Amino acid sequence: MATVDQRLRHRLRVAFGSLLVDCVMVVAKLLAGLATGSLGLISDAAHSGLDLVASLLVLVAVRTAGKPADNEHPYGHGRAENLAGFGEGTALLVTALAIVAIAANRLLNQPGSVHPAWYAFAVAATTVCVEITRATILSRTAKATSSPALNASAQNRLADVFSSTGVLLGLLGVRLGLGWTDTLAALVVAALILRSALRLLWRSGDILIDRAPQGIDRQIREAIVGTPGVRSVGAVRVRRSGSRLFGDAAIFTGRLLPVEVAQSLGAEIRAQVATVQPDLELTLVIEAAIDPANMVERVEAVAEREGSARHLHNVTVERESDGSLHLSMHAKLPGSMLLRDATQTSSRLESSLRAEFPEVSRIDIHLEPLEPDLIRGDDVTAQRSELVALVRSVIAAHPDVSRCADVELSNRSGHLVAHVVAIMPEDVRLETAHRVETELEDRIRHAVPELFEVVARVSA
Repeated sequence: MATVDQRLRHRLRVAFGSLLVDCVMVVAKLLAGLATGSLGLISDAAHSGLDLVASLLVLVAVRTAGKPADNEHPYGHGRAENLAGFGEGTALLVTALAIVAIAANRLLNQPGSVHPAWYAFAVAATTVCVEITRATILSRTAKATSSPALNASAQNRLADVFSSTGVLLGLLGVRLGLGWTDTLAALVVAALILRSALRLLWRSGDILIDRAPQGIDRQIREAIVGTPGVRSVGAVRVRRSGSRLFGDAAIFTGRLLPVEVAQSLGAEIRAQVATVQPDLELTLVIEAAIDPANMVERVEAVAEREGSARHLHNVTVERESDGSLHLSMHAKLPGSMLLRDATQTSSRLESSLRAEFPEVSRIDIHLEPLEPDLIRGDDVTAQRSELVALVRSVIAAHPDVSRCADVELSNRSGHLVAHVVAIMPEDVRLETAHRVETELEDRIRHAVPELFEVVARVSA
């Protein structure tokens, strides 16, 4: 696959070659038209003269569009190509109207005489062949490099093929004694120019006013929805700038998604979208989506909005027999906070929860102090071997435990904390494992009163 620099160099070579061809065509048509008095050839020469200006615009636009983004142009300079297409369309429109005015004047007031010399036929026929070749090269290059400016130029060259064919037929009519056919050929040229001008103005204008490319937002939405972890997709917006596409999308995921997981999800979404739109630079806005049917998520959302209580956990929503709700949860507050202030904080949270759940009958909020960021402790497992042996025996005595894997004792400012790991069969349910952990902590505390805290973990 060609790199960005290679595609830019290819576009520049084709644009420069087209500019040189325009120079030759303008001189040849104008000299032949003036020598024979053919309005069709002169009109076609004027058309090619504007093509020359347009080719120059395309060359400048392609060079400008290849510049990288900067502070003043954060989306790059790609719109320079669209602006060149719009300018080319405007020039073609003016040319078409001028040719129509001259042709109408000749038909009504000044019939004029045309000398259908052989070289006039040669110029017109050669123009048809050259423009067919040039339109093909420009179209293929525009498709390969996604260049709107070269695509606009290719469309213009197709119009040149038809206009030169009309001039050729007009000269043939003059040779057969029908002098008015040359003026008619000029009008045909004007009509074709007008058609190309309107198409270029419409397409370039659509991009300049940020009309979304048709169907792309649907492709992006379908690619995003298929990514695991995405609950729904909000607004999807896409805009084109030159050969590049820029887009943004709002993604809704679970509320408690960690930042690292959100970043990984964003990368996966972009990879999925790249399979359908590889040239799209996509910006994602990842937001939390609350499931109204999930009571626990709604409780957590209320606590986050209220803002004072942190680290909400052990949230339980109980439906009573009479249909009312009983909410219970644990929340953490700064350990230095006075009980009076903690009670006020808890009351505010309870009021917010009652507003969210009108059917609630009881709310229990267990307040805990926030742990400090860093705790100093010493590993005293080796020095307290008798306590370690006692803890191991308590663990081994539990009927659901296969064996004791590890015991560590930590001295935290004179308080002993035990960390234990017990092994259970791998096919037990998590709720059973959690029950065993709680039972082990209770049994060890009862058997070893010296321990300030016990943290039990069960593994397979």
